[in-house]
Amino acid sequence: MGGREAVRGFSVQTLICLLDSMRPGNDDWEAVTLEPDSSNEKVDIFWELAEGKRCVQQVKSSQNQIGRGQVESWCRELKESGSADRYQLILAAPVAASVLTDAPFDGVEVPVPASLDTLALLDQAITGVDRYLTGKGIAPLPLPIRETLIYVVSARLLDGSVRGVRLARKEFDGWLLQWIIGAYPQAVEQRMAANCDVLWSSFEFVSPREPSNRAFELALPLTVVNGGISTTVVEWFLLRVSAQGREMRYIPVLVIPEGEGSFSARREAARPFGDYAVCPQQAVHKTVLFAPIERVAYMKDEWPRESHEIELFVKYSGQPTPRSVKKVPISVTIDESSVLGTSKTKHARVSNIESYLDVL
Repeated sequence: MGGREAVRGFSVQTLICLLDSMRPGNDDWEAVTLEPDSSNEKVDIFWELAEGKRCVQQVKSSQNQIGRGQVESWCRELKESGSADRYQLILAAPVAASVLTDAPFDGVEVPVPASLDTLALLDQAITGVDRYLTGKGIAPLPLPIRETLIYVVSARLLDGSVRGVRLARKEFDGWLLQWIIGAYPQAVEQRMAANCDVLWSSFEFVSPREPSNRAFELALPLTVVNGGISTTVVEWFLLRVSAQGREMRYIPVLVIPEGEGSFSARREAARPFGDYAVCPQQAVHKTVLFAPIERVAYMKDEWPRESHEIELFVKYSGQPTPRSVKKVPISVTIDESSVLGTSKTKHARVSNIESYLDVL
């Protein structure tokens, strides 16, 4: 084999490994090694799968047609090369029809042949990386970003094959994420928002401390759930309260400690609200006290006894704009107004199911 053919063979092998690593349905691999054992020329790619299972692959590329006799011989030699749970002979070449119709041979799978054209394989990888990243909650990348990402990862894989380096799945994902963060942070910012949810199901009407103030304060139990793979930072929340011809804005001022005792007693032990982190695959619960702000066009007086609409927003670090969490209608009556000037609170349930009842 000449130098050019050898380089092409290594490139094809590397790209096939990259395509397999991102292939839909191939979710159980935990580590992969290119050229795992220099003394065993039959195994080109070694996959470590879930539950301790193993898969070995040999890659054969050629511009000439490969016949059934050659394939049977290679399959037999691969099966005898060592113990594994799965064996695959990967062909990048034109093949005889009987190879496809009669496979597997000696228990060795022979998938549909791959392209020998490295540019075509690169194009497949550029398409496949979007599908792979979308499955991890990362927004689709622009074409130039995908192209560069594939070239970078392919070069890393090819470099690792020279030394037979084992690549763990987490490290592979880390390569992708690290490079994307540096080259296109907007995708990760979108992923953060997509993988985080704020659970909000109730609140309490609270009287302000200053007797001269007549606008309710609002205590919201909020749970932020982070379903992503990186830490999310919550910078702030915002409440928008609107009624006929009027609007109010509420910002978080205190975090009320959980526990027994009256709301007034727990409020005495409250601490100022500040941004906080939510670790991957975890949830953080806080009861947050909101107070109205006084700005031009925003009211800061007693709520009229009528229907109001309350909308909660959350702002994550790295996000350019806040995200709407939920919008619900709330009716204010004499019962809610009775808490003003007292230490009592009035509980309200947050649900938008009422808006659907009329159409059922």
